[in-house]
Order: sequence, then structure tokens, then C-alpha cells
Amino acid sequence: MVPQTVGDHIRKRRLGLKMHQKDVAKQIEVDTTSVHNWEGNLSKPEIRYMPAIIRFVGYSPLPEAKSWADRLVQGRTALGFSQKEAARRLDADQGTLARWERGEREPTGRFVESAERFLAEAEHALAPAVARTA
Repeated sequence: MVPQTVGDHIRKRRLGLKMHQKDVAKQIEVDTTSVHNWEGNLSKPEIRYMPAIIRFVGYSPLPEAKSWADRLVQGRTALGFSQKEAARRLDADQGTLARWERGEREPTGRFVESAERFLAEAEHALAPAVARTA
């Protein structure tokens, strides 16, 4: 079975490592019920847990990003940032970032450089996880 959700990816990795949910929970720093609910697709992980989940599974379990909007959402998610925190880091208004993430607009002017730096930071955060699985 090809994993479809973040919970599916966690379960596949956990079973591959022959780990218990409680051990995964300890590693991600959540309670066992959270891992159970994610794996059962009863709930989705909060964005703040995504960096730890990415480290655990060894890659980003998110779909491939093809547009500016997707890249920004995935970068923000990989870093575990709320939209408010990401906008602050981009030196942009939160509403502007929301429009970028919905694909209504794309960064222009000085924001292109800021967005590229932000995405590079996200890729750098993913690099150790990707290197472990290579």
C-alpha cells in the first residue's frame, strides 16, 4: 500500500522499524493517543509537530510542491511555522502570505528574494532527514 496521509507514512515507518506507538510518541514528543489517531486517520498532526515527524519518517510526507503556493505551504509546514510566524519571517503581511499560499498571487519585488531564502531554510531543515534515508 502506498501511504496517502501523514498518518500512513508514520505507520509505515513505525512498522518498518518494529516500534510501538508509545516509542514513536516519545520521539515526536506527543502522547500515544496522538500517534494512534494520526495513524488511524482520525486526526491530522498540528503543524508544530511536522519537523519531528519529518525527522522520524526521514523525508517529507507531503505531496510534491509544483507551484509557488504549494512550495510556500510545504516550506512553512516543514519548519513547523504558523502562517503568522512565516509571514513575520518573510517580512510580509499575514494576509499577503495567505493569498500567496492560496495561489491568488505570487511574491514580487523584494518578496521574491525573501521567499527564496525562506524556502532554502525549509530545504536545509529537510536535508538531514533526506540524508538519513539516502
